[in-house]
This record gives sequence, structure tokens and C-alpha cells, in this order.
Amino acid sequence: MPEWAKLRKQVTELKQSRARLDQSTAKLLEKAKDDPVAFGKRFLNFSALPYQEKVLTDKSKRIAVRMSRQAGKTTTIAVRAIWYAATHPKTLSLIVAPSLRQSMIMMDRVQSFLYGMKTQERRAIVGKMQRTVIWFRNGSQMVALPCSPNLLRGYTAHQVLADEAGFFRDDEIIFYNVLYPMLATTNGTIIASSTPWATKSVFYQMCK
Repeated sequence: MPEWAKLRKQVTELKQSRARLDQSTAKLLEKAKDDPVAFGKRFLNFSALPYQEKVLTDKSKRIAVRMSRQAGKTTTIAVRAIWYAATHPKTLSLIVAPSLRQSMIMMDRVQSFLYGMKTQERRAIVGKMQRTVIWFRNGSQMVALPCSPNLLRGYTAHQVLADEAGFFRDDEIIFYNVLYPMLATTNGTIIASSTPWATKSVFYQMCK
């Protein structure tokens, strides 16, 4: 057999193998669509503690997560963010924090999980990763943004992850004029998380 024919055969076999792996991953994702705990364990090697399972499995549309520092808040929400984007096609998830640097802490955790996945499974789930944006192969996106009305307006989101929400500047404008309206047409979910801080804040009211 000529060398070019051998190479073409090898390429065809590799493509077929990749297709089988993609199909296998798709079946696993379908099974984990309603079980973020199982998704985290199977794909991200993350075994949730009981209090983390409550956050992962909460089906409410408005979720407030109040945790002390170093309690795994960012890690838990990063797992939930990946699960949602990977199992809900053509959705937009926004990571919002008081500053872009803080938004990037959450995005770094998300990307750390993704890079820690098995290579073939990551390639089947993730299309492209940049510093502030992740494109998933199912058409979903995840974007990290600072807490700025001017930068947030214009998005229609399905999931908003408001990290360190207790420290948002002009938080009433951010929540009531920007974040809630962008979720209205999609009936989306907002997860506001923070360590305890001031009592005169939207996050404090959410936790009452």
C-alpha cells in the first residue's frame, strides 16, 4: 500500500475514533444533565461535601450563597457553572464580580477544572478558551465581566454568577436595573455569592 494511502487510512481511523469518543461523552453529558453532583465527580474529579451539594442541586431561580472565606464557595460555583454550560446548549453564563480581577479568579477556577479534564472529553465539550471567554461545542458561552452597568448592559443571559455580591458598588442598580432584566426573557438563574459584609446591601436582603 502506498504511503499516502496508509496516511489517509490512519487519518480516517483517527476521525472515527474521535467521533466515537464524542458520542460517548455526549451520552454521559445527557445522563448528567439533571445531576450536577454526578457531573462534577465524573468529569471534573470533584466530590462535593453535603453543603456544596445543596448549592449544586438548588433549582431555585434566585440563589444566595453566604459562606466564610476558604469554604469552597468559588470552587462549588465554578463546578455548577461548567455543568450548566456543558449540559444546556446555546446558553450564556456571565461571571460578574466587583472588579475584572475578581471575575478572573472565578474564570481561572473554571478553566483550571477544564484543563484538568481528560483531554478527549475536554475537546468534546470545549471549543475554545480565552482569558475572559469560553466557547463550548454545544453553542454555549461563559463570559467574565466586572460589575459595571455600562459593560453589563446588552447581554441576555441564562445564568448569572454574581461573585462577592456583598461588595458590589451601586448594587441596587446592578441587580434591579441590569442583572434581573437580562434574565427576564430567558427565565434564567442568578446565583449571588459572598462572604458576609454590610447589612445595607441587596445581598443582605437576599439572605434574610
